[in-house]
Order: sequence, then C-alpha cells, then structure tokens
Amino acid sequence: MIYLLYRMLNFVDTIIMALIGLFAGMMIGLSGASGAAIMVSLLYLAVGFSIHESIGVSLLANAIASLSVFLVYYRNKNVDFSPCIWLAAGSIPGSQAGAFVGKLTPETQLGGILGVAMILIGILLWKKGMEREKLIRRLNKMLRIRNPITKKILSVAVGVWVGIMSGLFGASGGMWFLMVLLLFGLPLHKSVGSAVFLMSITAGCATVAHYMYGNVNVIAGIIVGLGAMISGNISARFANRSTEKRLIKAVALVTSILGVLIILTKFVIPRL
Repeated sequence: MIYLLYRMLNFVDTIIMALIGLFAGMMIGLSGASGAAIMVSLLYLAVGFSIHESIGVSLLANAIASLSVFLVYYRNKNVDFSPCIWLAAGSIPGSQAGAFVGKLTPETQLGGILGVAMILIGILLWKKGMEREKLIRRLNKMLRIRNPITKKILSVAVGVWVGIMSGLFGASGGMWFLMVLLLFGLPLHKSVGSAVFLMSITAGCATVAHYMYGNVNVIAGIIVGLGAMISGNISARFANRSTEKRLIKAVALVTSILGVLIILTKFVIPRL
C-alpha cells in the first residue's frame, strides 16, 4: 500500500544511510549548521530516494537526534516549557500545512527549489559564516518587544513559519526558535534547550504528516537518526573556535555542491 514503508533496504543502502547520519551529525556537532539539507540531498543522490521520501526520512532522523539532545538539556534543568507553548501552537499546524503543500508540489519542482535554496545557503554561509549570536543580538535590539501579548503573537507567527519550512523542506528552524525564546528573557542555555525541544516536536509532527502521505521509511529514518545522534554528541565535544570558520566554509562548500548536483539530476541530466 505504501511503497517506501515496505521497501527492503539492502546492506549497502544501510551502510550508506548510517554514513549519511554520521556525516550530518558531525556537521551539526562541530559547526552548529543544520544537517537537514545535507541529509535530504545525500539520501536523494546516494541512496536513490525521491525528494519527497528524502525529506520524510530526514525529518524522522532530525526528530530522533533533536530528542536525544533535548533529554541532555532536560536532565540539566535547562528547558522552560512555558514559552514553548506559543511557538508549538504555530509550528505544529504549520508543519502539517508544509507537508501538505510538499505533497502537492511535483518532484522536479520541489527538487529544483531545494537545490537553489541549498546553493544560496552555501553562498551565505561562505560569505558571512553563521554569526548567529550577532544576528540574534541585532534582532533583539531592533524588536525590543515588551508587551506579553505581542510576544505571544510573534511566537505563534514564527512557529507557523518554521513549521511550514519543516514540513516542506525538512528544515529544523532552530535559530528562529532560539531568537524568540531569547525575546522571552530566557538565559542562553535554557533558550537552546527549549529550542531543541521545539525542533524535536516540530520535526516529529511533520514526520507524522509525511508518514500519512507514504513518504517515510521508518527503518531508514532510525538508521540515519542514530548515526546523527551519535556523531553529533561526540563531535560537539571537540568543537573549538579556532576551527569554526574553516568548518563553516566546509559546510558551505558541501551544501552548495549538493545543491548543484540536485539541480543537475533534475533538470540537466534527464535531457542529455
């Protein structure tokens, strides 16, 4: 009934998926860059999943990896659930809407949009690096929102935006969550822990939607997710500022190359 759920994975596919998870987790742990785009592109290019299937598997893997990190923060009491309610109120329905739009978007067009987005992200990372803290500080200074009702409305709106991007492209949106949580006045550690919790919830809800559309291979998602979880937790311990710029540029280069390859396979190679 649902092709991908019952598709047998051979030994080579299993090894490749484990390596994809390990590689994406390493990128997340060392540089803080999102591994969602890398997961989606490699699952499509190396394993042979469709773009829709790759997004579904990536979401499940992200949910697993984010959940493991959330548990670490939760044990250390660095999660505040109160402000998460408003962000989740937007991200959960947003993830369903994004998955629905993705289902209606043809494979070729979705692949083309994803490829272009990856190239742009790669260029942005190469030129400016992550600079998350600087960007968040600037936004906080610009917004300076003190009205609690306005904060809640902004939280729901950002949640909807992140949810749509998650359901449509498999993006985690951790930075957007982090920015809003800091606006609520949470300390940095609690903001990060709460953002990771929201990422796991959003990715999990988007995974359910993609599963209903037949675009999630559960076994594949678990394999990739475990790989990302293991390498992400280990590599984060070795991250240091002296190598951060080089790592960001490496992530930027890999992201752009994978974006170009997706576009080539969708629009150029089929016409040759």
